[in-house]
Parts: sequence; structure tokens; C-alpha cells
Amino acid sequence: MSKKFAVLGSPISHSKSPLIHKAAYRVLGEDWEYSRFEVSKGGLKRFIENDGSGFTGFSLTMPLKEDAFAFADVTDEISKSTKASNTLIRVNDRWHAFNTDVFGITQAVSQTISVPINVSLIIGSGATATSAMSAIARLAPGSSVLVLARNKTTRLPLIDFGRSLGLQVSSARRLVSAVKKAQVTISTLPGGAMDGAAKKIAASRFFKPSGVLLDVAYHPWPSQLANAWQMKNQKVVSGLEMLIWQAVAQIRIFKMGNPDLELPNGYPILDLKSRKLNFAKNHIPTVHFRAPIPVFTRIR
Repeated sequence: MSKKFAVLGSPISHSKSPLIHKAAYRVLGEDWEYSRFEVSKGGLKRFIENDGSGFTGFSLTMPLKEDAFAFADVTDEISKSTKASNTLIRVNDRWHAFNTDVFGITQAVSQTISVPINVSLIIGSGATATSAMSAIARLAPGSSVLVLARNKTTRLPLIDFGRSLGLQVSSARRLVSAVKKAQVTISTLPGGAMDGAAKKIAASRFFKPSGVLLDVAYHPWPSQLANAWQMKNQKVVSGLEMLIWQAVAQIRIFKMGNPDLELPNGYPILDLKSRKLNFAKNHIPTVHFRAPIPVFTRIR
């Protein structure tokens, strides 16, 4: 039976989710549709009620993750913890919400870093930053986390949330000094948000990042922040890695109703070895099968 899914958010025209999902559905032998719609903050409920009646589920990106959590009838434990959801699926006329961003971030970082994480830096304080904090708690329980964010209204609750997870969290005042301490830096800001600041710090002789950067924004790529990191010969992880991994769990939910249930033939993911993915127009990425990894397994 054909089902309809879509990714919702704003801006949405750059999203690669349709390519990833369509490729996976084809490998699974499912004749499912996956599209994208521009939906601004505050417009999720209205969109689903007016235009979403024929859809089985949705992927949610900025700025709808908190709205999705509030809209859902049933939420998973990670959504309850982070107060943010990036996946909605309709089950018997009730909307169930999941957060697969935590899994996506955890996997993207763990596949790259090879040293113990004692200090992390999170840039931003929105919904994705909350998922980043939860991911760090899984990757490095009890470690130190610095938060660099201008918005005090969202920064302080993020710090409190991290402390509730057993992390040692404090505010960072300057990016240049914070990146010297961190083995992992996760930028959760929208694409282009740090371009001006990144250009300035890249030219500074005091800018000496000491760890991996995960920039969750993958368009445009490379970001100015990624360029600054690469100029110092440090590792950079594109947000596409996170997108791929969170899609793995999302596809499990759409197919099986549960992010921990193995798909019938294993689960499809993009070949992460070919990280220079050709996402040209109309290109369908290659999908490979790998043994399942439980979404909520702590990766050490």
C-alpha cells in the first residue's frame, strides 16, 4: 500500500531528506511518496489539519521540532527529555512523536572522534542544541560542556538541562578560547548564521581549535565555520552525516513503528565511506545494508 511522507520546515528547499528517504524506500521495495513543504514556526498544527490528512508521517526540521513535540498525542522518552521531536507518525488517528536527532548526532560524532571526550562545546541554544546535549551525555557521561549562545532565555534552560543529565555545564564567553579546550564542537545554528564571526576568527592567530567540529547545517557547504576549522587542519563533520543517521532511525519508525526494530532485510543507509555524496539534482544516492544498531545504545 502506498503511503505519503514529507519533511516540513523553513527554509526547506535545500533539504536532502527526500533523496535519502526515496532511495531507502526503493531498496525496501516500498512504493511510498516523500515530499517537502515550507511550514513556518507556529504553522504545524494548521498544516497537518488542512493539508496533512493524507500523510502517514512527517520529518521535522527547523523551526518545528518544539512544535512537533507539543502537537503530538504520544511522545518517546527522548522527546520528553529534550522537549523536541523531529519525527511524527500517525497511528490509529493519534500522532506519535520521536526524536532521532540524538541518535544522528551520537553516530556522526562517534564515527569520527578517536580520543576521549572530556570537554565539549555547543554553539546555539535551540531545539537541536538540546539534542546535542543529550547526545554528549551518551557519548561522554559526566563530562564538561561549554555553551556558547547569545539568547539568555534559551541558554540558561539548556545549561540546566545538561546538568540534569549529570554533565558539568557552564557558559562560554568567547569562541576562540572555548575551542582550545573542546575535543568536540557542535554548531547547531542555521546555515550562514555564523559566517561573519567565522570569517573574523579564521584570520586570528589566537584561533586554535583542538578537536572535531560537527556543523549540523549542511547548506551551503562548506560553511564558513567549517572552513575556519579546516584552515587549522582539524577534522570537520558535515551535517549530512547527522542527517543520514537520524534518517536511519526515522525510516525504521516509518516502516516498523519503532526506532529499535530491525527492518526486514536489515536497514538501508547511505554508504558513509563515500562522504563526498553527489547530491546533484535528480541524483539518487546508493543505499547499502548494514547490521542494525539500536538507537538508544550508548556508544562508548
